[in-house]
Amino acid sequence: MSEEDLAVLELEDGWQKNYSTKAEAIRRELGWSTTKYYIRLNLLLDNPEAIYSRPVTVGRLRRLREARTDERGGAHTQQSS
Repeated sequence: MSEEDLAVLELEDGWQKNYSTKAEAIRRELGWSTTKYYIRLNLLLDNPEAIYSRPVTVGRLRRLREARTDERGGAHTQQSS
């Protein structure tokens, strides 16, 4: 994993300590747009090295991603009925 990948996972673990919003933390810590950040984060969630490096963080984020995916699927199903 690259240093940037590790920085993304570190930001996920502790942005609340120093910033009022995650977007502010992303801009100040990484100098990235939120779009770039979330694309990179989603790729990391499927990276075995990231899972090995930060199993608790990656596991939590994968569960959140799965829950959001399930919500979207459920909302789509309800709308088409």
